[in-house]
Amino acid sequence: MKSFKDVCKSLACKLNLPHMPEDLLNDIKGPVLLHISDTPSEIYPYIFKIIDILKPQYIFHTGDLADNVKLEINKDRIKGYCSLVKGLVEGLEKSDAKVYYFMGNHDDYEAVSKLSKKGTILEEGLITIGELNFRAGHYYKEYPYKADFNLFGHSFEPCHYKKGGTIGL
Repeated sequence: MKSFKDVCKSLACKLNLPHMPEDLLNDIKGPVLLHISDTPSEIYPYIFKIIDILKPQYIFHTGDLADNVKLEINKDRIKGYCSLVKGLVEGLEKSDAKVYYFMGNHDDYEAVSKLSKKGTILEEGLITIGELNFRAGHYYKEYPYKADFNLFGHSFEPCHYKKGGTIGL
């Protein structure tokens, strides 16, 4: 049975509506890519609300799909991890977006591949959308090949940057 505190936290998350300025929403041109990473299960409802508002054509999740389950150091929590990730995967794949999952240190490739119906599951990769190249993975790395964007998770370092024509987020 959930504690009162857990119920309150769950309600607060469900009622918390993301604010997206109308100007931003009206100025969107071309396809929208939503980049998320290191997501504890408590924020899944918020992510789904953002997806409903933005209606992205692409979703990149750069690892640690159920970040509150530290699977790398708690292998015995795989059942709980699968239960949480199932909800995330179903919510992401309910959208019309092309979904990419880049595995993190707290993810299980086999579990995600069984749960995903339409997502692409990678350790890292270079994805081209239109004329833009996106290098994505869980860890920050610099690569010799050209990428317009370097999308990563796991750490706040380095923070966002622009270097040699590549934007890192």
